[in-house]
Amino acid sequence: MGSKIRRKGRFFHTLKIGSVLAPLLSLSACWDEQPAMPPDAPGVSRSQEYSFGSATQAQDWQATRKVLGQLEGRFGEKSMRILARNLDSATDPQTIKAYYAERLTHQADWAEMPVSTFADRAWAFAFVSPNGKHVLAIEALNASESAGGIVPLNILTNLDEDTGSTQ
Repeated sequence: MGSKIRRKGRFFHTLKIGSVLAPLLSLSACWDEQPAMPPDAPGVSRSQEYSFGSATQAQDWQATRKVLGQLEGRFGEKSMRILARNLDSATDPQTIKAYYAERLTHQADWAEMPVSTFADRAWAFAFVSPNGKHVLAIEALNASESAGGIVPLNILTNLDEDTGSTQ
């Protein structure tokens, strides 16, 4: 009879531990989830080829390289990707920033990270994940009359997938 009581005691002890560990394990699985790439913001579109002349391309690459250098120093050179997009020149940069801020803070409380283009003709912002492993930065040239209604915009990120973006 004593061994039956001991077995029941062990069973209930194991059951107690399991009831405590199960929620903790499921919670830890949520923390390890890979953040998702948000869809492109309104006013942002894709193009099959670069839509700008060589002067604009040089300015675009100079601003992108400055932001990329800041990100590679923290997140690693090999992990960063550049996703080229077009931006409707009538779109306010603050609207783009608010769009990505809403989607990233909704995912897991991403925080804004200071970045600079070191250029008068460009703007940029970045968000970093709570664990400090992932980043999403946006860099674009300021609108100009000669751009034909669009300006280059680059998404610099180390997120694995680009599945959320729309064509």
